[in-house]
Amino acid sequence: MKGFAASLFLLIAIAALSSAAALASAPNLTGKWTIEQSGLNGTSSSVVTLTQKGNAVVGSNPKNGNGFTGTFVSDSKLNGTWKGPEGAGWLTVYASPNGHSFNGTWGYNGKKANGSFVGNKVEPPAPITAAGSWIVVGVGTDVAFAGKMHCTQSGPTVICVVGNATISGKYRTKDKVRATWSGPNGSGWFSFWFNDDNQSFNGLWGMGADTTPPMGRVVAQRAPSSH
Repeated sequence: MKGFAASLFLLIAIAALSSAAALASAPNLTGKWTIEQSGLNGTSSSVVTLTQKGNAVVGSNPKNGNGFTGTFVSDSKLNGTWKGPEGAGWLTVYASPNGHSFNGTWGYNGKKANGSFVGNKVEPPAPITAAGSWIVVGVGTDVAFAGKMHCTQSGPTVICVVGNATISGKYRTKDKVRATWSGPNGSGWFSFWFNDDNQSFNGLWGMGADTTPPMGRVVAQRAPSSH
């Protein structure tokens, strides 16, 4: 099953990237991507290569030869299909406006979603800082943080505000922040780590003490300067 999950990851990333026609503002997804997937088949991670020509995107996993195709049905959403040695199915992908990240769900043909995934484009390293505005989306839960998050940073201390919730934390490593959050609906913990390009991050959050299990996953991209 691990092999299948990895294949699926790759397929998802690629299918998510299959663009349709004539969407002038659709992001460019050409490049290498790291994909993390979780679902009924377990978890896996992989690297896929995507190629975009116009609004059409195809992808492949150099490791196992899996591939998929898809079509942009809006400026950020792609519907696609995947096919590999262990089956075939569908993908729904939501790409960030800057084309640096995406998230989505996947399943087998004729069946409901089997899992979710997140993808981050491999970019040249850049200095890491939480300061600025981020577009944050919860994955795999109905109650994760969603919307724009504004952060300030002073030394290792990071303070962020998203909606009515405040997040306070510190860097535990050069690229990972461990924090607590509080808001009208409760309080809990939030851990997030930056990608090398400093344009996106992934994270986990939970309710109550930081010893409690995660409630969901979070992905974020740095908001364009025009926002």
